[in-house]
Amino acid sequence: MTENTIVQYAQTHLESFDQLGFNEIDSLILSCMSYVRLPITSAQKVCFKDMFCAEHFDTMFHNVYSAPLSKELFTALCASPRYRNMKVFHYVQDMDETEAKQFSAVCFQLSDTLAYVAFRGTDATIVGWKEDFNMAFTYPVPSQQEAARYLCSVLPDLKGNVIVGGHSKGGNLAVYAAMHIDPAQAGRIQAVYSHDGPGFPQEIFLSEPFLKTAPKIRKTVPQSCVIGMILEYQENYDVIKSSRFSVWQHDPYSWLVEGTRFIHLSHLTTGAAYVSTTVRSWLEHISVQERERFLDTLYTILSADQSKTSAEFRKNLPRSLPKMIETASSLSPDTKHFLAHTLQEIAKLTLLSVPQTIHPKNTPGISLDKSDQEMLY
Repeated sequence: MTENTIVQYAQTHLESFDQLGFNEIDSLILSCMSYVRLPITSAQKVCFKDMFCAEHFDTMFHNVYSAPLSKELFTALCASPRYRNMKVFHYVQDMDETEAKQFSAVCFQLSDTLAYVAFRGTDATIVGWKEDFNMAFTYPVPSQQEAARYLCSVLPDLKGNVIVGGHSKGGNLAVYAAMHIDPAQAGRIQAVYSHDGPGFPQEIFLSEPFLKTAPKIRKTVPQSCVIGMILEYQENYDVIKSSRFSVWQHDPYSWLVEGTRFIHLSHLTTGAAYVSTTVRSWLEHISVQERERFLDTLYTILSADQSKTSAEFRKNLPRSLPKMIETASSLSPDTKHFLAHTLQEIAKLTLLSVPQTIHPKNTPGISLDKSDQEMLY
């Protein structure tokens, strides 16, 4: 069969959800739509197709993940009888630079018996990336707490069973939110999708809320996964084939589809295991306080030019590099020593890390492929 993308899936599968049941591809598609700056307020409830207004496109797809493909997917959904009449509501987005919080979520009522709650992943803002860094030493982060409050507040307005999901950080938020809902409502949660979402501190995987939620979690990662293996300890996961390599496989538009399911592989690549082992070793070798100090110091240097988005950061880098160097030079001798020492330890762990067998449920191991060679060499 032909290998397709989620865009091509949306363009060709026009069946209703009664005719073709909800699946993992639908989950990733709706997770991708959570990145779009929707032209509605939190109080509005509209049909998906009613948001197809060209005058809003500049705002809707500003700083959105893979903007051209997001627009193509959005167009396909507005045209498709499978998606166009979905009700869209409870759309919120909240950014707080003081708290280092970037949060957005939206509800989709797919039919009278099924609803989907999508949490946005890390967007193109510097605040969003800082909150991701904070996950290495803080639990919970503000967006996780906000996700739990959001899910509890919207459940009464949703009809039927509920599926929760998200891509990248959105997947982590979906799992956290499902872990912290009222036990009386837990039965309504049919599944929780984490599409290449980072994990949690090791102790969380042993907690009662996680263990109760674990059977419903459907985690998918690309074969050269990096993001989804951060803080990954015990979650089961399925490996998906991507058309790209290394960290660029995090792009959901590169995940390959065959028929009505992703193309599943038996294992992660050796390169993905290598990176995961190095990051995990670093996190285990230093204290939570040292993680916080290191990441705060690094963030101070990287944000010296006051860019608000990653696009601005890349564009301004040639001009802002001297300012970043100046900021690093102005650090106290003790902080500079700490930063240099930590970077040396990361480099040492990278050299000493031996790729371990990191595999999903019921898989034999890992192997070296072209993606690994691109990443390692």
